[in-house]
Amino acid sequence: MHARTNHILLSARVLLTLALLLGGAAAANPSANALIDAIRNGQTERVAILLDNGVSPEVATRKGQLAGKTALMWAAESGNTEIIGLLLEYGAEGDRTNPKGGTALMYAAVEGHVAAIEQLVAAGADPNHTVRLGWTPLMLATVKGHVEAVRKLVELGADPTRRDAYNWTLLMHAVERGDVAMARTLIELGLQPAAEDGAGNSALSIAARRGHQQLLELLRNGAEPSGV
Repeated sequence: MHARTNHILLSARVLLTLALLLGGAAAANPSANALIDAIRNGQTERVAILLDNGVSPEVATRKGQLAGKTALMWAAESGNTEIIGLLLEYGAEGDRTNPKGGTALMYAAVEGHVAAIEQLVAAGADPNHTVRLGWTPLMLATVKGHVEAVRKLVELGADPTRRDAYNWTLLMHAVERGDVAMARTLIELGLQPAAEDGAGNSALSIAARRGHQQLLELLRNGAEPSGV
């Protein structure tokens, strides 16, 4: 009887531990929500347990505006390289896209997570993946002002000469936002302030129109007659 009581107590403790790790109802039925919740909360050990117990690393948010956002995308957005590593180890596809065409690398680029960017590209993510309107991970990092992420993406093969659907360069976007540090970085990477979009707009003309005097001076010092 004593042994039976101990067994019951041990089983109860195991169930309680699983409930704490997996989160409520998910303990009995590990689900996409359980894994995504663990990722969003940075619970690396819980993520590992869920994956080890058969939850697919390819699960995605099912409803709402974020429908199709995969576990790897959530991890990339958080920049948690341990969790990204676990998901990749268990078979998450690095270049899987959401309904809008976005990839995990794009989520990392938007947030400027340099280590995550490096990790995802090493796992096969395409640094030149392009979505609607011609946006790439590099363009996203540029408009968000993440200088180090931009440098890392270019180092890893992202093409800084890519233009968006409106024929705008990265430098035009940086100038439009008044980002001096980014503009300087892009000039160092070889982008030309005088390059036009086909409608007569250039980084120089945008700076002049916006009244960005510091940028205008920077661009004039670096401008050349033509370029990318």
